[in-house]
Amino acid sequence: MMAVNKNNKLKTILNKNSITFAVIGVLIQPFCFATSYDDQLIEPTKKQLDNHASNKQAEPISFLPIPTFITEPAVGPGLGVVGLFFHGNDKKPKKPVKEGSTLPQSISIVGALATKNGTKGGAVGHVTFWDEDRIRYQGILGYASVNLDFYNLSEIDALTPITLNIEGPALLQNVKVRYDDSNFFFGAKQMYRHVELSLADNPFNRLPLPDGFVINHLDLEINTSGLGAIMEYDSRDNPLDPELGIDYTAEYMVYDQALGSDIDYSSLKIKALNYWALTDKSNLAFRIQYDSVNNKEEKPLPVYIPPSIRLRGVSASRYQGLNVMVSELEASYKITEKIKLNAFTGLGWAADHFSDLSSSKTINTYGAGFRYLVDKHYGIRLGLDIAKGPEESAIYIQAGSTW
Repeated sequence: MMAVNKNNKLKTILNKNSITFAVIGVLIQPFCFATSYDDQLIEPTKKQLDNHASNKQAEPISFLPIPTFITEPAVGPGLGVVGLFFHGNDKKPKKPVKEGSTLPQSISIVGALATKNGTKGGAVGHVTFWDEDRIRYQGILGYASVNLDFYNLSEIDALTPITLNIEGPALLQNVKVRYDDSNFFFGAKQMYRHVELSLADNPFNRLPLPDGFVINHLDLEINTSGLGAIMEYDSRDNPLDPELGIDYTAEYMVYDQALGSDIDYSSLKIKALNYWALTDKSNLAFRIQYDSVNNKEEKPLPVYIPPSIRLRGVSASRYQGLNVMVSELEASYKITEKIKLNAFTGLGWAADHFSDLSSSKTINTYGAGFRYLVDKHYGIRLGLDIAKGPEESAIYIQAGSTW
């Protein structure tokens, strides 16, 4: 008999991590004002569900469009849209996740975005499942041209952000195999990026820099290609609206010239997500994540490779380091079956050495928001978060699980 945890098929699509379009989603956190969100997303979706109430009770949705209004300070205001296609709804029975919820057998994604500062991109992806969910495959292909603010450039700590253009295609593939009938998965991951890095504007004309600095550090064409291993334990009741369980993941990647990479380095990511149901209406969730890269060359890594603190309320790439640790606590309360409120706070640290994390500057964020259940069959919730960080406040549209 298969384990209950067949239910997390959607997590690789809606969770934020980790190639061109996924990177855009991480680097450019989308958000909008509550009135626009309600008028243009919640109300049309609600009307569609209400108009087809009788059919929706027996059949889940097959397509979900998610429009987003982007005003991330790192890239400026813009618009984006993601379309989720749910396949195989009528091919064989679907196992319920929890009362009233089921999951599709495969998902396709198509998305695009553009912002005022010239950032634009798009991606297509697909997730399939074989042998009654014993084998999972994910593939995503995207292209982006991102104008992003950076504060740390090789030997220079910038007091004001420097805007760089990062352009090129990216491909991500991974496959995971369930161990026996357990919640353990073991797998492999492949990642390829071709990046043309250049200055979106040039603030260095008035600065006394060494000869060739811009060409050697900020005007580059780089291929990064890597292979890695993944180990995961996932017992969540539903990855789109988790209330119980844990999801622990360890991922190790190697980028090497033998694999077609221009840069030799390795990366490690360890992520732990925890969910508890305090009562029938109140829940608590806790996330802790560690990211690191190990440079195997003498010259510094390109500026876009080191990880950064990724918390709601912190601008993309604002705090970078070769070692990054974040933690986040979120509490939620259901005021109705479809609407729940949430409050959260987060801490982050970034340093070049692991031993320096404890003494590095603590970045603190906090905020609140809400979620609206747009489809009960899949447990799909859309919502909005308002977050306050050290420098600024931000508003984020959320699709599915926060993490």
